[in-house]
Amino acid sequence: MHEGTRHIDSGESASSGPHVTRGALRALLRSMALPAVMLLNDGTVAVHNTAAAAFLTPGPQGIDRMYLHDGTDLWTVISARADEAAPFFDVRTRMRVADGQVVDITFVVAPLRGAQGALAGAMVLALDALGTRVRELAVVDVDSAEGALESLVERLGRLTSAAHTYVIELEPGFGAEAEVLASWSSSGTPVPLGPFDARNTPSESFTGRRFLCVPEGLRDAYPDEPFFEENACVAYAGTVLLDPAGEQIGILAGLWRQPLDDVAGVSAAFAVTAVAASRMLVARLAQRDLRESEQRYSAVFEGSAVPIVLIDPDTTQIIDANPAACEFYGYARDDLMAMSVLQTDALSAEMVRTEIERAATGQRVHFASKHLLSGGRVRDVDVNIGPVRVGGRPILYSMIHDITERKRMESELERAKRNLEIVVGRRTEDLLRTNAELQQASVARDMVFASLAREMRTSLQTITGFSDLLLGGMAGPLSDEQRRQVEMIREAGRQLSGFSASLLESRRSTDGDTRFEAEPFDLVDLVESVVFGLASFAEEKGLTLDLVAEDRPLEIETDRFMVQQVLLNLLSNAIRYTRAGGVTVTVRRVGEDHCSVAVADTGPGLPPQQIETVFQGPEVHEPAAGIGLPASGRIASVLRGAIDVQSVVGEGSVFTLMLPISVTSPGEVADPEADANA
Repeated sequence: MHEGTRHIDSGESASSGPHVTRGALRALLRSMALPAVMLLNDGTVAVHNTAAAAFLTPGPQGIDRMYLHDGTDLWTVISARADEAAPFFDVRTRMRVADGQVVDITFVVAPLRGAQGALAGAMVLALDALGTRVRELAVVDVDSAEGALESLVERLGRLTSAAHTYVIELEPGFGAEAEVLASWSSSGTPVPLGPFDARNTPSESFTGRRFLCVPEGLRDAYPDEPFFEENACVAYAGTVLLDPAGEQIGILAGLWRQPLDDVAGVSAAFAVTAVAASRMLVARLAQRDLRESEQRYSAVFEGSAVPIVLIDPDTTQIIDANPAACEFYGYARDDLMAMSVLQTDALSAEMVRTEIERAATGQRVHFASKHLLSGGRVRDVDVNIGPVRVGGRPILYSMIHDITERKRMESELERAKRNLEIVVGRRTEDLLRTNAELQQASVARDMVFASLAREMRTSLQTITGFSDLLLGGMAGPLSDEQRRQVEMIREAGRQLSGFSASLLESRRSTDGDTRFEAEPFDLVDLVESVVFGLASFAEEKGLTLDLVAEDRPLEIETDRFMVQQVLLNLLSNAIRYTRAGGVTVTVRRVGEDHCSVAVADTGPGLPPQQIETVFQGPEVHEPAAGIGLPASGRIASVLRGAIDVQSVVGEGSVFTLMLPISVTSPGEVADPEADANA
């Protein structure tokens, strides 16, 4: 804002300077059907129309004023409420009219502002008995010809002796983009129609204002606006135009070639005219949006690859069809527009009418049907019907999707599904039959295997038994060579017997025959019983067998029998393959949740490459590999434990069974074949 330039929000007192627009205001108010009055900043009546005369009462100095039925000056009420944010507010009260009657009435008040926002007066309109609101009044009929805004700005210009009057459409939030929609000039070039940049113009100064006035010095205030210079404009006035929601959508503005003296009068004229201008601008914008919407719809309608027809909901007549619809139905557009949708739909007329009635109520209707094409062809379709307005007329659109091919594919898929179910049923029967045969073969194999094992075990027991008798001297004394040979026979028998037992146990574990039954027991007692059972075996070989148990008792909960099996395997292997020295069994608690049983021997030991395969399969049975270790490893997995091996060739080995303190369910057993191939 340039120094020395005055911008005021609604004008100064109408009593200052010549009242150039007083006659114009009177003419403007006279054009209104309702009682209308302009009050000055002291509440005196400046201008009124004939309809308002009944509400006026001469004051003490003979000047007309407006009083309520109880003698209160109306200006007192207006000035008390003038700070309300809305550009208009209502005053509901009772008035004593000229004939003495008291009537209930509502005034609509538009405050007028002076310099620095001071209250400079007000426009007051009285509502009629039907309650017509000022926001619905218009000096010019809104629904008249396209030139309604042009007529309005011309009338305002002539009433206010303006050089130029015009209406601007604003972007939301007073953006830089604006457009002049209507313009009038008393002489010379009018304000150009069309879009313009609102920056550095009075339009930019409306932020937060309802009315703006530059009574003089306009070219100094806005030197970047060439139109003001070219047309010798020195004064400006404008008021904001609002939509029904109170949003700013435009500006009603005027330009003068001489300083503006009667600012309050101009403010009043603009305030009244802005009511009609706002309605006209809202109507014009709505019509423009409707045209643009119809243009977009027309482009979509004509260019869509989906068949679309427009239907009269009252008559079911096809009133338009796009090219895709003409191609789909096989008719020319004129032929389709001569038909009813009842002629294209294979559903009953009653059902089609029902769907149309539903769509006409605002619902979007979707249903499947069969449509009749030219030449008697029939296609399966999905139909979507919904309401739309074209040219302001409510009609229905119908979008048709050809689903004939999809229905055919669905039918083929259903048929293939049924055939597949038959094939799968037959294959399932074959698999069940084959599985039963395999189970029978497995049972037969197991029976043969068990019988063979029993026979082998009986024979081995006989061999080892007679070897013991011979060595015990039951058949007479033996020479040293004979004793050595018999001992070799007995040892081979024992090895073969142990291998047989390990093989049987491995088979049962692989087949899932191992049953897990958890129970609480003292681990030290169990180890002690195993050691006691194998003590004679160690004594025969001249070995020491010691038990070390610092934590006693050591209560655990797991499968007692499985733990015993593993300990027997580990301890018997240690005694069997140790030639000198001894075996030590150590039982201890490991942390809060685990325990361990370590079997240490002074045997030949295992090389590192053999340690990696010692638990893989029963086929590993070299003299130092141990019998039953693969089965022991799998049982340890069932117990949710593990067997750790540490060995030094020539010094001995330590096999440690690690167990949880409490196990209530079995663990998973690894596939021995997978382990062997790993």
